Amino acid sequence: MTKTENLVRWIRSLLVALACGALASWAQAATDISNTLVRTCSNQLDGSQYGDAVLDGFRGSRFASPKTGGFKVMSVQQVWLALPAYCLVKGTIQPTSPGGVDPAVKDPSYRVRDINYQIYIPAQWNGKFVQLGGGGFAWKSDVVAAGTQTSQQFALPLQGMALANYAVVLSDAGADGSNGAFDPDFVRPGRNLADVAKQEMVKNFGQDSIKKTLDVGLYLLKKLTGAAPTDTYFVGISTGGRQALKAIANWPDAYDGIVAGAPPVDETNLLKTLQVPDAVNDWTTNWASASAVLTSLFGQDVSPQTLSDGMGVTSRYLADVAIESGADYDGYHRLLDQLAPVWNVRPDELVPFLRMSARQKRDGGKGKKIVIYQGTSDFLVPCTQAGEFVKQLNGLPAGGQVAAADIRNTVRAYFVEDYSHGFYNTNAVLKRLGLTPLQLNWNALADLDRWVHDDQARSGAPSLARNASGEIPTAQALSAWRCVAVP
Repeated sequence: MTKTENLVRWIRSLLVALACGALASWAQAATDISNTLVRTCSNQLDGSQYGDAVLDGFRGSRFASPKTGGFKVMSVQQVWLALPAYCLVKGTIQPTSPGGVDPAVKDPSYRVRDINYQIYIPAQWNGKFVQLGGGGFAWKSDVVAAGTQTSQQFALPLQGMALANYAVVLSDAGADGSNGAFDPDFVRPGRNLADVAKQEMVKNFGQDSIKKTLDVGLYLLKKLTGAAPTDTYFVGISTGGRQALKAIANWPDAYDGIVAGAPPVDETNLLKTLQVPDAVNDWTTNWASASAVLTSLFGQDVSPQTLSDGMGVTSRYLADVAIESGADYDGYHRLLDQLAPVWNVRPDELVPFLRMSARQKRDGGKGKKIVIYQGTSDFLVPCTQAGEFVKQLNGLPAGGQVAAADIRNTVRAYFVEDYSHGFYNTNAVLKRLGLTPLQLNWNALADLDRWVHDDQARSGAPSLARNASGEIPTAQALSAWRCVAVP
């Protein structure tokens, strides 16, 4: 090694030490891996191509992962002057359809998009891994920006969990950042109606991209740090909340816990509702504060008319997909019924996760945990989505699949007064002076992490939570909050 190389390495290590030292006062239980990242987080990885077989070590036999067409590392960035310093890896996951030509798509010129992913590894790492969900927070797979926006939601220290001591992975689910709020362009006409649900893009959006991204993230995390994470969590809101629940429904062995905010668990039924935009509950009363948030998330002025038009475009587009796939004009609902098994999440699908949690606790280990939160005045995903879900989840013991205690020890579900789709409405601010209108004032991930390792850990709660304990509310309470469907 030359004197110049030694000098460069010394300067680099000094910068890392300065950046990491600035966080020492609040970086709890983190290990300094800066020396490792100096060696591994390098441009030598740029352009690296990996075959799908390298992911086999992260696939279970009982809950098998979907295959990929391989994956690439497009760039590796060392950011030593940030607080904290970090390594950022960007890349793409290729489709399994040969040449990107999906045999389930009617148009042979159509090509399946790559899944774009990013992995963030802090120089002060607590050994834990977080997968962030999509939706308004994360369609463009920018993990740093998504971490900042997540901080707006939860009001975490400094810049949030994605820029703190957790390693983080995020992908765009194959949507390529182009779906914005309501563009369903990843759904294409098939040769017949049954083909649509088989399309790789449709399955990526619904579920497959979740595990594909996690497997790639785990592989590269170990390659860069030399270690596997001690805990793996999923955190998301809206579509990301649905992804969180879908993740543990499909791959319960892969996750230790999730935070699912405002999850559209019955997404296809919600899309049926979107044919009539004014059926979305309370969005007009929330619009004054919603406009500012949507503008910041989507980078453009979103008016009530734009929102309404976007919902209408979604319905009309999917109706056209149904017609071009051989259905008549009544085929829209039948198309959504085809998509339901791929996109929706049922409470009974969480039974394996609940059983694993109970077994781990009986064996003296940590327990798997689920945290769900939902605003009672959600303008986009009605409160009935989460309300009906947890009500049915609470009813599972009647079928003998799990014990009531297993659900009580594994699930917390918060229903937040006057909270809409990611923000308080104006009325709540006026009624509860002193609270910021954009934050839950709640470190959800820290609560989840403590609870996974200690059943007796004191829980926090979102500001204005109607049930601060997180215990699943009674059917009567959910009904009073208009969070269950009216017969």
